[in-house]
Amino acid sequence: MLDPHVWWPVFPMLLLMVVVCLTWAMVSVVRNSKETVTIWFQAGALVCYLLAAGTAIASEQGAVHANTHRPFSILTQVAIATVLARNWNKGDRTLLALNIGAWAAILLDTAFHFLMSR
Repeated sequence: MLDPHVWWPVFPMLLLMVVVCLTWAMVSVVRNSKETVTIWFQAGALVCYLLAAGTAIASEQGAVHANTHRPFSILTQVAIATVLARNWNKGDRTLLALNIGAWAAILLDTAFHFLMSR
């Protein structure tokens, strides 16, 4: 449906968006949160996404199986959803916006991969 040769620059931009959002959210949560559980889940989201990105890049080069990055991506999304659920009514809009932005970029990446494979 979509030509991968035309749309390939989207993927590094989405990766950069997720890394920036999760890193910024990590800084924000360390500075503003008093709950260590939230800090750990935010750190887990960042680490899991970096592992997902690394294995996805390695799979592009044929070093690992193409599906190796999926468990890390799912764990990232679970951690983001947990942070969002724990902080929804606490008033930290920056943390919420950054996590929603990161999650949206992950889902957009998934949608582009799905559309390009059809």
